[in-house]
Amino acid sequence: MRSILIIMASFAAGALILDSCHKDVPVQEAVSVIPGTVDAAKDMASYKLEVTANCTWSVTTEGDDGQAVYWITPDRSSGHDSAIVTIRVNENKYNDSRSASVVFTTPGGQRAVAIVTQKGDAGGSDAPGEATLCLGTYNLRMSNLDTDDVNKWSVRKERLKQSINDCGFDVFGIQEVSTEMQTWLESEFKGSYTFRFFSPYSQNGNGNKANGIGYRTSAFALSDWHFFWATGTPDTMSTNDTGSSGSFNRGGCCCILTHKQSGARFFFMNTHACLNNEPNAALAPVYIEQEKRFNPGGLPSFFVGDMNARPEYQASETYRSYWKDSYQTALRKSGASASYNGFTTVSGKYRIDYIYHRGNGITINDFCISNKLYDGKYASDHFPVIVNCKLSK
Repeated sequence: MRSILIIMASFAAGALILDSCHKDVPVQEAVSVIPGTVDAAKDMASYKLEVTANCTWSVTTEGDDGQAVYWITPDRSSGHDSAIVTIRVNENKYNDSRSASVVFTTPGGQRAVAIVTQKGDAGGSDAPGEATLCLGTYNLRMSNLDTDDVNKWSVRKERLKQSINDCGFDVFGIQEVSTEMQTWLESEFKGSYTFRFFSPYSQNGNGNKANGIGYRTSAFALSDWHFFWATGTPDTMSTNDTGSSGSFNRGGCCCILTHKQSGARFFFMNTHACLNNEPNAALAPVYIEQEKRFNPGGLPSFFVGDMNARPEYQASETYRSYWKDSYQTALRKSGASASYNGFTTVSGKYRIDYIYHRGNGITINDFCISNKLYDGKYASDHFPVIVNCKLSK
């Protein structure tokens, strides 16, 4: 009996040792995909990819420039172990074929790639070499700020809706957007524009007193959405706009947009900058730092918003040290001379709303501060600023 117990104890000890050794040996991540190549027809269609893996993985698309492409859409962004992933390939309206990669990546960096090559349309046109864009910025005026019968939100919002439609924006930055206004924008412009908002009054960026970016849903694909606070710790919520004019949280939001028709890609950043002069000047360099941070590839860059700074102020000089002011570079100008109107001055009081640009291939054809009134009434206490430009690929 004693011998049996010794044998059993030895067996158990051995099992523990084996189990301990097994736990100490990390499992080698592995991922593969078949088919490795997909020959896609020119018409829109879906294709299945069979992923074999022993771990979690993410899936992205990647063009020749290493950036995501708009014309391939996987049915998920991540998964685990083995699975079937369906990709949708958009119609190719141009006579040139095109190709890109669908990339599966494990946490440890293992990759599996499926190359998608899509035929061109023999009867199609050449892919455009440039994009024609209408860009803008518009301070909408918070819905809770006005109580008079003429400019209160309940009556003014119809004028504002018409004003946005009249501007014809492709992409625009917006400021002073209450939670109520966010819901209104998404409802009134559903099907036309997609909006992303950033409230600097919550760490997750959701909520009231927001600024944001709107873009034509059918014409653009958005990627790399980010937001930040205008401080030395840009990822942490803070009250950074302090002084005699009050105390506020300020920051910005940004993204990369792809023009679907031409494939042209650009960086777009929006802000409602500090109202107090001292922090406005002191924190202006933060926006340059964040542009470099979130646009490391040096894509053509636009920076728009209510900067709360006239052209001669220090903050404006700082911005012009990095970007160009489209008011100065435009081939043609029209509209009012100033963007803030205070609901009183049709020619505008101060130019404090800007569209800055940086990078090769940008031509600003037209600049306009649109001072159109609606039955003699203002849509907002700011006029919208609009530029029509060309962006070469």
